[in-house]
Amino acid sequence: MNKTKIFMIIFLLFAGSVFASEIAVAPLAVYDSDGNRIKLQQNPSKDIFNRLEKHWFEGLLHFSLLDESRYGIPLSVVDANKICSVEKKEFVLYGFVKKYDANFYADVKLYSLEEKKVVKEFFSGDDADHYERMINVLSCNILDGLEDLTGLNQDEVIKEQYHELELRIPASLYYWSPIDGRWNEKILGIAGLNAAAEIYPPFPNLVIYGMKTDFSARLNLSWNIAANQTSTYPLVLNDISVSFPLIAHLHFNDLHSVYLGAGLGYEIELMSIRPKYESTQFSYQNIFYAETLVGYELKLSETVNLFSEIEFDFHFANDGFVSIKPSIGASFSVYRGHR
Repeated sequence: MNKTKIFMIIFLLFAGSVFASEIAVAPLAVYDSDGNRIKLQQNPSKDIFNRLEKHWFEGLLHFSLLDESRYGIPLSVVDANKICSVEKKEFVLYGFVKKYDANFYADVKLYSLEEKKVVKEFFSGDDADHYERMINVLSCNILDGLEDLTGLNQDEVIKEQYHELELRIPASLYYWSPIDGRWNEKILGIAGLNAAAEIYPPFPNLVIYGMKTDFSARLNLSWNIAANQTSTYPLVLNDISVSFPLIAHLHFNDLHSVYLGAGLGYEIELMSIRPKYESTQFSYQNIFYAETLVGYELKLSETVNLFSEIEFDFHFANDGFVSIKPSIGASFSVYRGHR
C-alpha cells in the first residue's frame, strides 16, 4: 500500500497545482437623483454577474457574487481592499447605479488587491425604459476591460456552445491492490493494462463553479495480474474485465482538467493454484462490480492528452473485495465531428 499512497499524494499535488484568478462582484449601491439610497426591483450586481460568469477567459478568471449581508455595500477602496483580503480575491468590482426620472447611469470600478488601487473604471447610461440594455452595455465594457487588462480572450459564451462529437482512445498502465484487510493479506497486486473507447456526445457545455464542463462515456477493457502474498503455495490470479463508466470533465482552462466518473463492470477471475504435493489447479469466477474514478488530464495537442487516474472497484460477491487502481496513460483523439 505504500506505493499506492505515494501515487495518490503525487496525483493530488499535480491536480491541485492549477488555479484561476478570482473576481468578486460586490453589491452595487443604488441612488436616486438627490443622492438618497433606494431599492430597485432589479438587482444590478446579480444581473452583471450572470452575464460575466458565462464567459470563458481561457478558464483563468472565475467570478463570484458577494452577498450584501456579509460586507454591506462597498463604497471606497478601503472597503474593496477589505473584501479582497478577507475573501482571498485578486479583484473586486464595486460601484453604484443612479436612477434619474428619465434615465439610468452606472459607474463600476475594478479594484486590484496586488496594486492596492482601482485599475479600471466602467460607465454606462440609458433611458429609464432600457435598464437591461444599460446592464448589457456595462457588462460588455467590463468584459472588454478585463480582456485588455489580462490579455486573456473572453471567448464565446460557453453555455451556448456544444462539445463536438468526438471519439478518443485512452490507454493506461496501472498498479492495483485490494484495500480491505482480508484480501490485502492474501493477494499481491502486480500490474494491469487498460484500453478503452471514449465518446464525447454533442452535448451543450455547462458551467459548474466557473469551470467549463463536458461529459463522456467510456468502454474499458482491462487485464491485471496478481500473486499470493505468502510463500505457502504458488498462486497466480489473472483478471479480465469490461466496464462502462459515465464521466464529467471540469476544465480549469484549455490545458488542464479534472474528471469524475462512475459505472458498472463485469470481471472474469482466472486463478491457478498449486497446493503442496499436488498438481496445479485452475478455477474461475464471474463477478459484477461498481467503479468510481477521479482523474487529472493535461492537453498536449489537439489529438493527444496525458492523464493520471485513481479508480476504486467494489466487487459484488460473497467473498468480494474493494480494490484501488492508480494509473497513468495517454488518450488519443481519432475522430472529431460536428453535431
